[in-house]
Order: sequence, then C-alpha cells, then structure tokens
Amino acid sequence: MKLDLRKIYRFDPIARNADGSLPSGGDIYYECTGCKDVVSSVPHIVARCECGNLSGKGGKVEITAPDKVNPVRGKLK
Repeated sequence: MKLDLRKIYRFDPIARNADGSLPSGGDIYYECTGCKDVVSSVPHIVARCECGNLSGKGGKVEITAPDKVNPVRGKLK
C-alpha cells in the first residue's frame, strides 16, 4: 500500500546544509526529482520512492543519487 504524503502534509523547500549534505530530522523529508515521491528523512517503517532512488527503514534512508534529491519541510495541512 502506497501512502501519498502530499495528501497529509504541505511541503516547503529548504536549503541543504552548508557542507552540501542533506539535513535530516522528524519534520524533514526528501523529494526525489526523478519520480516526485516524498520519503521521510528518518523512516521508521519501510519507505521507498517509485524509481528506487530513496529507500529506508529503521530511522535510516539510503540515497542512490543525492543530486536528484530536494530536502523539504513537512507541515500538517
């Protein structure tokens, strides 16, 4: 079952860290620019974007192509 987080949250773009790395945290999500799916930066359940660039579970996310990821902050609608 695929959950569309855009139905629950409003996402606003945020900047990468000063060193170019991606920020992470409870309200930080990653948007894949390839398939436009959104995955939590600290997924506690199995999460994966459609194209496979983002995948994770247990609080860790793996990113195949970091240059194809935009960090966003999620707020409940």
